[in-house]
Amino acid sequence: MAKYTLDNLPIDKDQYKVIALDLDDTLLRSDKTISDYTVKTLKKAQSQGYSIVIATGRHPKSAVRYMQMLDCLNDHSYAICFNGAGVVRLNEYVAFDSEVGYPLVCQESLNGAQAKELYALAKENGCKCHAYSVERGLVIEDHNEHTQREIDNGRVGFTEIDFSALDDNEKFFKLLIVGDKEVLDELEKRIPQKISAYFSVLRSEAHYLEFIPNHAHKGTGIESLCRTLGLSKDNAMAFGDAGNDLAMLVSAGLGVAMENGFDYVKEAADVVTKSNDEDGVAFLVNKFLK
Repeated sequence: MAKYTLDNLPIDKDQYKVIALDLDDTLLRSDKTISDYTVKTLKKAQSQGYSIVIATGRHPKSAVRYMQMLDCLNDHSYAICFNGAGVVRLNEYVAFDSEVGYPLVCQESLNGAQAKELYALAKENGCKCHAYSVERGLVIEDHNEHTQREIDNGRVGFTEIDFSALDDNEKFFKLLIVGDKEVLDELEKRIPQKISAYFSVLRSEAHYLEFIPNHAHKGTGIESLCRTLGLSKDNAMAFGDAGNDLAMLVSAGLGVAMENGFDYVKEAADVVTKSNDEDGVAFLVNKFLK
């Protein structure tokens, strides 16, 4: 059970300076839109000194698109990308004008040799791979239905490659093994120790098993960002719904789960807000605005 209810949540209007937002099933409604009420609320929060942060498993290009929808893209806009493997100041990304090679506030990476080990694990279990290369952007094995969803949602360019022939020294932000839910359920239970010793293994959705280097996750991303801003992680409120949001909700000063979120995420959160289709983000943020 969450620590607080919406009725007994303590309201300190001076504590929080960062609002970190997961995208799917959190900021975004089920139809992938953002309500006018949420846009108005987050613009007001930014005008009162909050840094609005997109926290996503996706590429920075997606964060820019949604920050533009919020009309909150400015010098104080950041994104935690690739589920914590990269933190980006979004105006720097936009000015760089390229989907690869852009400056980062912080970065974690795996190498090609490790990617080939993960690819072999995927093949052993009848699954597919795609990954985000530091140098090449999104690289895919083929156009299977789960990888195609990544392409469609992220709207970034991609390169089809042979993962078994990767250069051992190529660097990647993250790699995903994708496939049937039941297969990934079993694979997640028996990740080899050599892999779990280095990677955060996250379930971002039923068909995606993500491998994030150096045990990075959205929680380490928000901690790095707060240090960059001269703040404590206790100055951040974070919103999410799924397993890849859990560490961020636990790390932040106020971890807010969506009513539509996974049960174990709601149990670990400080408070549960309304669902994504009921403007749960705006409803909670408004409690802290002056």
